[in-house]
Amino acid sequence: MSAHAEIDVLLRSSKFVPTLGLASVVLIVLSAIVFFLRHRKASGSSAIAAGKALQQNGVADTSEPAGPKVTLLYGTQTGTAERFAKQLKNEMSSRYSDSNHYAIVDIEDYKAEEVLCKEQLVFFLMATYGDGEPTDNAADFYNWLVKAGKEAEAGEGQSLLKGVSYGVFGLGNKQYEHFCAVGHKVHAAMEQLGAQPVVRRGDGDDDVDIDADFESWRAELYSSLDASSLLEQKEGGTPSSSAIMAEGCIPAYTVQLLTGSDAQEADPLKDSNNSGSNANNPYNAQIAVLRELHTKKSDRSCLHVEINIQGSEVQYEAGDHVGLFCENGPGIVEDAGRILGMPLDTVFNLQLPDGNPNELMPPFPGPVSLRSALARYADLWAPARKACFPALAASASDEKEAARLRHLASPEGKAEFSDWVGGPRRSLLEVMLAFPSCKPSLGVATTQHLRFYSISSSPKQHPNSIHVTCAVVIDTTATGRHHEGVCSNYLKRMSVGDRIPIFVRHSSFKLPKQMGTPIVMVGPGTGLAPFRGFLQERAALLKSGKLLLLCIQLGPAYLFFGCRKKSQDYIYEQELAMYSRNGVLQKLFVAFSRDAADKVYVQNQMQQQATDIAEVLFKEQGGHVYVCGDAKRMAKDVHAALLDMLQSTSGLSSRDAEEKMKDLVNSSRYQRDVW
Repeated sequence: MSAHAEIDVLLRSSKFVPTLGLASVVLIVLSAIVFFLRHRKASGSSAIAAGKALQQNGVADTSEPAGPKVTLLYGTQTGTAERFAKQLKNEMSSRYSDSNHYAIVDIEDYKAEEVLCKEQLVFFLMATYGDGEPTDNAADFYNWLVKAGKEAEAGEGQSLLKGVSYGVFGLGNKQYEHFCAVGHKVHAAMEQLGAQPVVRRGDGDDDVDIDADFESWRAELYSSLDASSLLEQKEGGTPSSSAIMAEGCIPAYTVQLLTGSDAQEADPLKDSNNSGSNANNPYNAQIAVLRELHTKKSDRSCLHVEINIQGSEVQYEAGDHVGLFCENGPGIVEDAGRILGMPLDTVFNLQLPDGNPNELMPPFPGPVSLRSALARYADLWAPARKACFPALAASASDEKEAARLRHLASPEGKAEFSDWVGGPRRSLLEVMLAFPSCKPSLGVATTQHLRFYSISSSPKQHPNSIHVTCAVVIDTTATGRHHEGVCSNYLKRMSVGDRIPIFVRHSSFKLPKQMGTPIVMVGPGTGLAPFRGFLQERAALLKSGKLLLLCIQLGPAYLFFGCRKKSQDYIYEQELAMYSRNGVLQKLFVAFSRDAADKVYVQNQMQQQATDIAEVLFKEQGGHVYVCGDAKRMAKDVHAALLDMLQSTSGLSSRDAEEKMKDLVNSSRYQRDVW
């Protein structure tokens, strides 16, 4: 699994002492990783009951501010939702009266049962992870709210949130079937509980331009708020949009430069005593095996990595994901250091200024060197965001450059921004190189996301290690820049014995509970990863003899695998042949897309086996189908193939076939692990 889902990260603004050049702000504190344990809150038997008791008894916040209060809640996996929450707060603070009060809260730390019914105006910035799931930090709140909404729909607690005004902006990717599902369900549940929306629900598409989607939604929001009495207006009128955007990047942190004995760098990621149970508590694991899976005839690379977890508290199941903390390459870090003109050995610490109203934790742990900050915390080649352009313009000493940057950030420059930045995905560093007079402060760059991979092993065979199957990404961008995938090339540079911080994210992508159930697995390329774990699981069950004792016959397994050429990238070929011989795998179909004049893909192989697949999935056998790999093309083509074979073998209409497929999804008989 690629990096479609990543860690909770905090992007901060920063104010440096005069001795530290402002140009370095952009990359020294580009992102923040907060390492602290968050306690999960268990919801009661009735979501409505808890909220209703508090509503009646007034147990919620006893120190309400005098003016209107606005609460901004975010559920994030990569830091974007939290960035949007900060941006919204900064803009509203500039746009409306100082008598209004704002609070940004990580939704995992929000006691919804106690205070949601007491809110005046609340906004939800909610990301959807994977195929319709809430992010790690939002899971408890989401489950509570959806449960409360269902209870209200059944007639209990329909006025629990009466008097609460709210807005929802969902973050997702349209390549996934359940686009912005979490935002949709949060919006619906709030309405079911009697809350009043102040603006339409917003949907942000990360596959196109999520910042532009957020900008459009904010424009509608401000129009609604301006016409309402929910917030006190600013005397003298509303500032211009450009002024508001620039003020949104005002520095909030000071930096303490450290020298001598004080310049000892902290490294919380290297604490091998952590459990690896979540992103805030990674286990610093050792690389046990690192080998190439492609043959020497291939011009590409795919790694098999085994990560030692022996003696740790890390636990996993076949089908789970492992999150890896990665670093930028030395060359990129050195290039960035040269652009900044700062020594990479500079060690500093971040501090909150006295009286700072920010409720969030300080950025990344310190003391930290510029080298480490650039390597671990800064996504140096991420596409530049439009929201950072006003800050870039404000910091430019060349007025022509400043005017050009302001134009690109303006509504009039939307098309040019799309052509020059959005379309080719031009990075922040590339923008800075094009506008060399810019010396911006922090807040203009994205964070270094951690990367998720589908685990390619089973603890029943490998209890002391987690296996990862990783395609090494090397390509050329639309701007002509040589691009190397951060995590895959980080692994490529590693050696046996090196350590990497990891944690396990549990998934619902699991084998059927009834082992006699037939399964169909579709996974070209590294999409084979979770199915290697499934096959190991099945092999361990056969070897254990438990099925014989229970008089259960292991259900048949069909695997559709695809690669370019048998002589180059047929990964795990010998293992698959072994599983075919010993009864773990009943049928193996391999599609080679470059070995013949006519390209053959997994969906073509599936069409040739339409009768057997239909018998397994749509007839009496009640089988399960699993798809892993590329969401943009392969997963869509496989879905179309399944629909076609369902129609051709059953005579169903297109609409009825779609409904049948939805039934498979809802019953967890059709599962996808796609990116």
